[in-house]
Order: sequence, then C-alpha cells, then structure tokens
Amino acid sequence: MKINFKKVISHINELYECGVQEDGTHSRVAYSKEDIKGREIFMGYFKALGLEPRIDEAGNIIIRMEGKHSSLPAIVIGSHLDTVPDGGKYDGVLGCVGGLCVCETLLENDYKLLHPIEIIVFTDEEGFRFGNGLLGSSAICGVDPMINENDVDMYGESRSKVMSEYGINISKLHKAKRKKDSVHCFLELHIEQGASLYKKDTSIGIVSSIAGVSRYEIVIYGESNHSGSTVMGDRKDALVAAADFISQVPRIVSEYGNEFTVATVGTIKVSPNSVNVIPGICTLNLEIRDQDDEIISLIEKKLTEYLRKVCDESVNSYTFRNISYHEPAPMSSWVKSEIEYSVRELGFDYEIVPSGAFHDSLVMAERFPTGMIFVPSVNGISHSRDEFTRDMDIEKGCQVLLNTVLAIDKD
Repeated sequence: MKINFKKVISHINELYECGVQEDGTHSRVAYSKEDIKGREIFMGYFKALGLEPRIDEAGNIIIRMEGKHSSLPAIVIGSHLDTVPDGGKYDGVLGCVGGLCVCETLLENDYKLLHPIEIIVFTDEEGFRFGNGLLGSSAICGVDPMINENDVDMYGESRSKVMSEYGINISKLHKAKRKKDSVHCFLELHIEQGASLYKKDTSIGIVSSIAGVSRYEIVIYGESNHSGSTVMGDRKDALVAAADFISQVPRIVSEYGNEFTVATVGTIKVSPNSVNVIPGICTLNLEIRDQDDEIISLIEKKLTEYLRKVCDESVNSYTFRNISYHEPAPMSSWVKSEIEYSVRELGFDYEIVPSGAFHDSLVMAERFPTGMIFVPSVNGISHSRDEFTRDMDIEKGCQVLLNTVLAIDKD
C-alpha cells in the first residue's frame, strides 16, 4: 500500500493557512481561535471518511477506527496541532496528518487491521500561553500537568477562564487517563527540529530516546553602587560575574558532554536594572539536556564549581537551585525494531538519533510502548516561519509510519 502524498501536502497547507494573522505571520497558539479552527478542519477530514471524532476531558481529539478484533489494544498515532507564535508549517501537524493519511490509505485499499487504530491530537503541547505544555499527553498518562485554575497567561487571563471557553473543566482532567492495556503502542512522526539528519542527507531518523532536561535558577549577589563614582577595583558587579559564568557554559559542555549534550542560559534579570547603577543582583535560568542522567549531573557539578570560583574571585555570593527535572525517556526497544524493519524493507536510508526537544512522546513513553520517526528539518530550523521539510522526506516519513503500523499489526 502506498500513501496518497498529494493529500498529505494539501492537508498540511490548509492547516497552516488557517493560522494566518493580519501581519502575514502564521500562528495556532493553543486555545486561540486559530487553534480551534485548525482542530475543526482536522476533525472534518475524518468526518468525511465516516469516522466521528470525540474529545476527552483534557481536550484531546481522538479518532478511532475499529480493527477486526475490537478487544485488542489500539495502535495509537498522535502529535499536536498547536504552534508557537509564527511557528512553522510542520512541527506537530506532520504527526497528526501522518496518522490521518494512514487511515485514508487503509480505507482506500479496503484494508482492515487486526488492532483498532486511534489518532490523537494532544492539547497544548507547546505550552506557550501559560509556560508549561504537554497538557493533553500528561492527562492521558495520568501525569500531574502542574497547573492551577488561578494561573494567569501572558495576556492576563486566568487558566480557568481560558480552558473553560475551550471546553475543558480543570477538575475533570484526571478522567482523561488511559488504562495501560488499552494501548498496544504509541507512534509519533515528527520533524527532527535539529540538523543531524539534514547534515548527513538522511531521510529517516529512528529516535533512540528523548533527552532529559534539568532546569535551574541561579542568583548571583554583588553590591549595587553608583556607576560613576565607584572605581573598577572596588566593584562587586553581579552581571560581570554572570557574564563570566555564561561564557564558560559552551566550554564545559564541550569538555564533559557529548555531541548531543546541550546547556543554555535562556533568561537573565538584573537588579536594579538602571544605566547608572552597578548591578547588585543577577538572576539566570540555566537548562541542561542530555540522554544520560549521569552526564546531566556531571555538567551541573562542573558548572557549579566554575560559578563558585567566579564568585570567590569577584567577592560575590550565589545560590544554585534546581527548579524542574524531566528524566530521559528511552523509546521502546520492540517498537524501535519494528520501525527499523519497516525502513529497511522500504530501502530508505536512516540513522538512529536522540531527540533534544520535548514531544508528547516524552510523556507517553512513561506509560506505553512508544516509538518516534523523524524526518529532516532543512538547516535544522524549527519554531520559525523558515521551518522547512522537503516533500520527498515527508512522503518517506508517512510511508514508514504506514508500514510500521502494518508490521506491528501482524504481532
């Protein structure tokens, strides 16, 4: 069976255009009118196939196509439709449309699987508005999404108001939890959001694991003083100490990590933040990602040692506090094997690669056998209007997804 590639591209383009803004950018931020429109369009594709979508207590869209044996656990395919502001055309949506194209192909060929198949569009993967995502997949897996009805989004609206208007009752999120034995496995097709496959001109990536992420709040304390009358030798400048620390993050990661280890200082706040006052307090947020807990711990240790050295030399004090942690999520060995078998049978080139980015599969892998299929992002660009994946790679990715479903269904 061969997928209908023209339909895949048509669906992706239509969903992208539903997010067009007045300034010409494209956004489908979770809970927005564009997000709602995209979800309605997507559900319409299935209704046209005679399949009726349902929406669970977490707002996840679920479409089920029965197999020959409805009592068997479902083969589940899914991803997300929400985007970051002015996001790309393929992030998330490719996995949803990939699941749709599997259903379309099976129906067009009058082929019925042994297992039921389900397509899931997860709610708020990106987490842009409230600062924490993976809401829909967390609810399905029974993982606490760490939300509160009094949370306020970037527009000043409460979570309870925003989500109730979207059709979600926060107090009922727990009812979306799925039983372990209801899912045979979970598959997610996604763009790589990195340059590894593109640099090697490789069409398919089979994901080995999703990186663990450890985040920290670092506060450096110096001494605020007049910038004009305090000579350089008398200064205790918190921002200078922070700059010294930040400048060494790449070196320490390179020395003690591997090619996929990354660390980033993504935010910095200075107090009192005045042009004529020496910064007395500097607050940073540091993130470390790797596939191995031990490497994350080692990088943390070496960065802490260097920060201590910097502060000792510049007469500053500091705090270094872990504020969140997601452990690495290895993909299921047997699901990976089925994906690899399908790729080999199709004769496509492939690499085994880790994922540095979060995906719904990060949460799903904690509860269900999970596998991810990557296709290249040109120049590794994602979360951007310049995000692009070549048609031939999309076609191959969707075909691998279909063939993997067929291979798994024979078990």
